[in-house]
Amino acid sequence: MNKNKTVRWGIAGLGSIAQRFAFDLKNNVNNAELYAVASRSQERADKFANEFDCQAAYGDYKSLAENPHVDVVYVATIHPCHKELVALFLAHNKHVFVEKPAFTNVKDWDEMLNLAKSKNLLLIEAMKSVTFPAYRELLKFIKSHNLAITCIEASFGTKNEFNNTNRLFDPKQCGGATLDVGVYPLWLYVDICRQLNIPVQKPSVNITQDNTMSAVDEMVSFVFNTKVQGNLSASITRNLPTKAVLSGPNVEIIIHEKWWNPQIIEITHHGAKQKIEIDSTGESFEFEIEHISTLILTNKLESDVIPHANSRAVIEIMEQALIANGYQHLVTI
Repeated sequence: MNKNKTVRWGIAGLGSIAQRFAFDLKNNVNNAELYAVASRSQERADKFANEFDCQAAYGDYKSLAENPHVDVVYVATIHPCHKELVALFLAHNKHVFVEKPAFTNVKDWDEMLNLAKSKNLLLIEAMKSVTFPAYRELLKFIKSHNLAITCIEASFGTKNEFNNTNRLFDPKQCGGATLDVGVYPLWLYVDICRQLNIPVQKPSVNITQDNTMSAVDEMVSFVFNTKVQGNLSASITRNLPTKAVLSGPNVEIIIHEKWWNPQIIEITHHGAKQKIEIDSTGESFEFEIEHISTLILTNKLESDVIPHANSRAVIEIMEQALIANGYQHLVTI
C-alpha cells in the first residue's frame, strides 16, 4: 500500500451506483482518492475517468488488478460477476469492497473470505446503511439505555414494470426482490439482533409474483417469530413503506424515509421524545468509503460496523429462502 494517508481506490463496473460512489469519493471524503477505473468498455472507462479526474482507465478488469498503485477495489458490477472479480483482485493483493449482496450463496462467501484472510486482505460487503452516523448514534442509545427491542418492521420496494430484459427480472443476472432489495431489511434485522446478542433464527418466507411470465421472485416477506419479531418485506414491482419501526417495552423508534439512508431517527422512550438528525452531504456513500479507508490505513482486516458474520447470515437466509421456493437458478451461478 502507498505510504501516504490517502487510500487509493479503484472501481470495477461503471454503472449508476459507481457514479454516485465516485462522486462522494471525489467530493466528500478526506482519507481516500479515486485512482483508477475499469469497465468492459474502454470508451466508458475513459469517459468515467475524465468525469471524476482519476489517473487510469481500463477496458478490462485484469489491468486494474495489475495496477501497483491501487490499494482497494470497489466491485460495482451485477452480483453474478462478483466472485470472479473478487478472486481476481484478491489474487493481485488488492483489498476488496464488494457491492451487496456480496455473493448469492454461502459457499462463495466462505471461499472468498478464506482467500482474503489467507492473503491478509480486507473483504467487506458494501452495506452503507449501517455506516451512517445517525444509525451509529441509535445503536449507542439502544446500548446505553439497555433497550429491549422486540419487534422490527422494515421494507424496501419500488414499482418496476415487468420487462424480461431488465436485470431486475433477468434470472441470468440473478434478479429478483430477495437479492436486489431484500438484503437491506435483512441486514437491519440481523444487525440489531447482533447488537442485542440475540441469535438469528430461520424465518418463514412467502414469495409471490405479480407477473406470471416472471422467472424471478418479485415480492418476498420474511417473518421471524423469535425473541425479536421481524416483519420484513421487499419488492421489485410494488412501492412499499420507506420508514422502519423498531419497538419494545416503553420504546418506539422510527427511522424515517428512506430508512436505508438513515438520517432522521425519532425515539419515544417512556413517553419522552428525542430526535437524532445527521445528514448526508453527498450521495450517501461517503460514510462507508471513509470507514473502509480508515480500516485500511489502520491495518484492520474486519469491520465491527459491517462484520463478516452479518454478511454471511444474510446471504444464508436469502439463499435458503430462494432454494426452498424453487429459485435455485438465482443462487447457483
